[in-house]
Amino acid sequence: MKYQIRNITIALAIAGMTGSCNKALDKTNLSAVNPSAVWSNAKIATAYLDDIYANLMPGNPYGSGNDTDEGVPYQKQTNGWFSGTATFDSNNDFGTYNTIRSINILLGNIDNATFAQPDKNTIKGQGLFWRAWAYHRLVSAYGGVPLILEAQPPTSDLSQLQKPRNKTSECVTQILKDLDDAIALLPDAFTGEDVGRIDKGAAMAFKGRVLLFYASPLFNGLNGVASWQKAYDANAAAKQFLDAHGKGLYAPYSKIWDDELNKEGIMFRRYSYPQAVYSQGGLIPINWSGGDVGKDRPSLELVNAFPMKDGSSWDAIPRLYDTLFRGRDDRFYADIYYNGSPNQYLKAMRDENTYLWTYFNRVTDYNSAVGIQGDHNQITPDPLWSGSSFYRIKSIDKNITRSQVDQATVDGLEIRYAEVLMNLGECANEVGKSSEALDALKQIRNRAGILPGNNGNYGLTATTQYQIRDAYKKERFVEFCFEGKRWNDLRRWKMFGYLRGLPQRHGLGIALKPGQTGAQGNPKADINAIWDQFTYTAIPTDKQDIAVSDQYYIYGIPKAVLDRNPKVIQNNNWGGAFDPLQ
Repeated sequence: MKYQIRNITIALAIAGMTGSCNKALDKTNLSAVNPSAVWSNAKIATAYLDDIYANLMPGNPYGSGNDTDEGVPYQKQTNGWFSGTATFDSNNDFGTYNTIRSINILLGNIDNATFAQPDKNTIKGQGLFWRAWAYHRLVSAYGGVPLILEAQPPTSDLSQLQKPRNKTSECVTQILKDLDDAIALLPDAFTGEDVGRIDKGAAMAFKGRVLLFYASPLFNGLNGVASWQKAYDANAAAKQFLDAHGKGLYAPYSKIWDDELNKEGIMFRRYSYPQAVYSQGGLIPINWSGGDVGKDRPSLELVNAFPMKDGSSWDAIPRLYDTLFRGRDDRFYADIYYNGSPNQYLKAMRDENTYLWTYFNRVTDYNSAVGIQGDHNQITPDPLWSGSSFYRIKSIDKNITRSQVDQATVDGLEIRYAEVLMNLGECANEVGKSSEALDALKQIRNRAGILPGNNGNYGLTATTQYQIRDAYKKERFVEFCFEGKRWNDLRRWKMFGYLRGLPQRHGLGIALKPGQTGAQGNPKADINAIWDQFTYTAIPTDKQDIAVSDQYYIYGIPKAVLDRNPKVIQNNNWGGAFDPLQ
């Protein structure tokens, strides 16, 4: 975040005054922050808050598609969740409690701070938001966790620190309370170097996301704590507020990540060279990158999901993959790089005056132990080619070169206006407001360049609640691909059966036909003119059929956490007695 840069010296000073702890729920080595050094100066208190931002604010997703149906695993390296070998130790996010303790220190001191009340309100509001964020991160994964709302004092007697798990419903109630309290304190917007901090609109949008998640089939509303009506009301309030403050869908879709600080961004992490940068090496073809490979290669399942220009689905009629690039919606061309696409989205492509070609001169094995094998074309001499023949374009920094892959500065958009609109529409469908639900989808599709058609439905054919629900699942898959949302969508909708039914993720094996030249000698050949020089074969990309278990919808508590705190009981879907659905 750009506003962190000016506070780096203060933040380093603060770091010397704070304790740290490597183990979640183990607070014995934590020391309190000296109140006289922090809570008497708004700038120092803000620097303390910035450390919380650094720990919790998401960035631009990197590789999350490998672990969903958005992408294919690199060289068939299917993860433990998809292969059915994950255990309760496969996900341990309990280190989040370290940051929760930092937040509790802030909230325990801010009311007695000696600087101006408006500054105290702003800092407190952000602290409350981040505590809600941190607890949602834990509760959405494991169900109820111990609710610790005050900084526990250091002690050598761990039994004094151990608390049992609260019910999931109790945790969600507290999350919503923190968000309501934060919304009441936060400013409508920040300006200048503070743009990117959590403001009222971001907190309202996140509250809508939280209620949507727990209203969905996985937690099924928690006996009314998170009903569909409450989720609808929260998202409607968020949209109304954001509309009144100039937020909305930004067009064209292809420029959302290129044009900084546009009206689409609701919650985002800011980056700038040289102080705040990150790597995109694994997202870019290896001949133009370095250091990492095989991240977020789009799956054929995702490619197929993009609608046609008229709004119809790809599989509405029988089609061949040789012209899959024709007549798709604008999001397809903005998000997916296909063999010979004229979109020179990388600076190296522009500098070398070439397109990216993903075909093989000759394929020797379409289904080897590490994926497709053969003689790859040398126009794009990629020795570690995409396992799907596609590459991700979405949110790639279009100005970095091979030597700069660790210096990306595209802002990470965690919540977009499109999400608020679609969250509201999904909730509207569940409370019987089908017209409102369809209108939201039409707005999304209109921005995606889909034609309205004679009936003004943008290709939508859904009329019943079930059909509209299915339309939302399909639209979110496309609209939010590679934004880190897909896995939790699959969880909350309880769609692991769909994954098992694939039964593998797929790519395309593209091979040059004998006697053809492809793009040899013409690296910017027109794919529309040479598409018929290739064969196209759907290929499996997992090492085995997907065996993700329904047990994985809610994660198990790691053994290390259970060993440290005997009052924490394992989830009943992992052999314990705690019911995470209560």
